[in-house]
Amino acid sequence: MSKVIGGIFTVIGFILAAVNIMLYLNSSAYFNYTPTGIAPYIDPTKHLSFFETGLGVPAVITFLMLSIGLTFLFVSKEPNLK
Repeated sequence: MSKVIGGIFTVIGFILAAVNIMLYLNSSAYFNYTPTGIAPYIDPTKHLSFFETGLGVPAVITFLMLSIGLTFLFVSKEPNLK
């Protein structure tokens, strides 16, 4: 049963990692947004930090789920019922 739990955590962790990577690549921590007419006084070279964009905590949770899933998947032993 622990291999099943490890597999579920691993799959969910990989999906969350892909979502977090896509969100990071579309955030102001990665892009260099140019100012428009709305707020031209903002410095276009200013990048927000990883935690200021709100992606830090989900990334930590994703890393924990992925590491727990991989640990359960590779360390657990299932009994051979024959």
